[in-house]
Amino acid sequence: MKKHNKIPHLGKAALAVTAALSFSSWAGTYNEAPQLNELVKSGKLPKVEERLPENPLVVEPNESIGQYGGTLNLVGKAMDNGHRIRTIAYDNLFNFDTTYSKVIPNLAVGFTSNSENTEFTIQLRKGVKWSDGTPFTADDIAFYINEIIGDPEHSGNRPLALPAHDSAKAEVIDAHTVKITLAKPNGMFIRTLATVDSESFTAFPKHYCSQFMPKFNDKAVENAKAKGFDSWRQYASTRCEAHYFLEHHANVDRPVLTAWKVTTPPGPNATYAVYERNPYYWQVDTKGNQLPYLDSVRWRYSEDQEEMVLRAANGETDFQHRDIGQTSYRSLLIENEEKGNYTYKFRPSTLSTELALPLNQTSKDPLKRALFANKDFRIALSHAIDRSEISETVYSGVVGPHQAAPTNISPFYDKDAVDQYTQYDVKKANQILDDLGLTKRDAEGYRLLKNGERLRIEALSETRRKGVFADALELIKNQWKDVGIFLDIRIIESNHLINLRLTNDFDMIPNLGEGGVGVIDEARYYFPFSPESTWGMGYYLWANEPTNEFAVEPPAYVKRQLELWKKVTETSSQEEQQKYMKEIMQIAKENFYVIGTVEAMPAGVVVSNKLHNVPENMPQSWNFPTPGPMRMSQLWKSQ
Repeated sequence: MKKHNKIPHLGKAALAVTAALSFSSWAGTYNEAPQLNELVKSGKLPKVEERLPENPLVVEPNESIGQYGGTLNLVGKAMDNGHRIRTIAYDNLFNFDTTYSKVIPNLAVGFTSNSENTEFTIQLRKGVKWSDGTPFTADDIAFYINEIIGDPEHSGNRPLALPAHDSAKAEVIDAHTVKITLAKPNGMFIRTLATVDSESFTAFPKHYCSQFMPKFNDKAVENAKAKGFDSWRQYASTRCEAHYFLEHHANVDRPVLTAWKVTTPPGPNATYAVYERNPYYWQVDTKGNQLPYLDSVRWRYSEDQEEMVLRAANGETDFQHRDIGQTSYRSLLIENEEKGNYTYKFRPSTLSTELALPLNQTSKDPLKRALFANKDFRIALSHAIDRSEISETVYSGVVGPHQAAPTNISPFYDKDAVDQYTQYDVKKANQILDDLGLTKRDAEGYRLLKNGERLRIEALSETRRKGVFADALELIKNQWKDVGIFLDIRIIESNHLINLRLTNDFDMIPNLGEGGVGVIDEARYYFPFSPESTWGMGYYLWANEPTNEFAVEPPAYVKRQLELWKKVTETSSQEEQQKYMKEIMQIAKENFYVIGTVEAMPAGVVVSNKLHNVPENMPQSWNFPTPGPMRMSQLWKSQ
């Protein structure tokens, strides 16, 4: 029994997808960049109608129809592939919308799945071409799955969606339909294809990459030796590697499906790189203008972060958060807005709170386990936090109280969950703690456990957690002293911290409040989602490694969440996933697992005053592939 899944169309770009159906009948109505028109006139390039697919993806501009020409200038580090992937290479089979709430069509236009979610039949956009004019077909997807990552000896990157060589097999149904059969059920598979990690699914042109493999070319070994390589695999890795490797972005011969193609490659000693317009790009605006508007993207490289900030302040970057977004640089960048002809804009963070305090409710210490698992104890500690002082002292007074709960740009936003127990009330906190039987204190005023020992909560923090993170933690230490709780902050190395976490040997590991947006992808503080769910590490082990010596059987409400999560992963319907996830979030709200502090600081982005079609409220984060979902092809610059 197959389930037919329509990808919900949300957001401007996605709404325009449906409008694309009418363009195929508009003979002669497409427009193109003047430079491409000249190549057509000289016979060096086919007409634009022949280069575009049957149903181009139609992008409704965020602000206005653009003008052709110009260069997007950026600063960065030569070896920073993460910056390149998110800026010019986010053209997956499916993409996220700009609010990080839905998966929308892209190079694929739809899919069906079987009831077990082991088979996904994906329909591709018809007539898309690689940058050299070769058709993009189901053969390319099957080639990547079966021959590249399906090779047991493949030593390059494997996408998280298919972590092992035998995770999946692909079958070509026809030129524009591919069936992917998974070794294990995975209702989240389509969503995973929208993550930045899955960019590689659409980055391996069979007609180009197969020439380096003996299975497809009898001279592959001979050609590799002629180029000075010991094996064909070595040679192939320099020509067709996945996006985490520099070779992916530096090969001027490799065809692409992205809006711009490398012409001046990056490299360890490169001072800049240039990517120029792909004449076969498969997106148009609502007037039939082939995208991208911009002729090129140019990175100027530096390994000195301070130098990059100064270049940005001087107006040498058109759109930048990467490397210059730290709060310590804000004053300089804001002061130089007029001089640099840019605006320093703020974007929502995908964090729920700047500092999350997840007490380990499965602690090895039986007294602490009982106490930390008591919701009233956590409520008392939350009321004992002066969030106004944290905001004023550490964050310049610009952030308000915020529990570890989804933010207001998330479909799971719940204002009550955000605000609960955030009122600073020392009297109330003390009364709750007294009612819990913690009435005895030592000579310094700290409360005592039933065994007569001081109630000491050890907070383990990584050495890299410095600056505002550490400052906020120190304030909480002083505030909790007023209610008789001793917060003992220990700074330790990352590897040691990981060992303590995996052996469930800790009281609390303060951390950034992940999961403010993109809750389904990062739910560590809402149920025992991953090994990062440090508030219930033993619960996570019980659910995933039941024979583990540190596993702890969870209470009924946590078990219910685990049942609901199983339902989330068993369906490929986004509507059903959200329905089950909302129930998970309601249980998390009612049981208040993790204490939050203040709302996450908005991310600072330098935006040139010449740059247009930049959305105002798109989240800025690493998990969400910012800025890719805005559809970079629609950006244009005033000349």
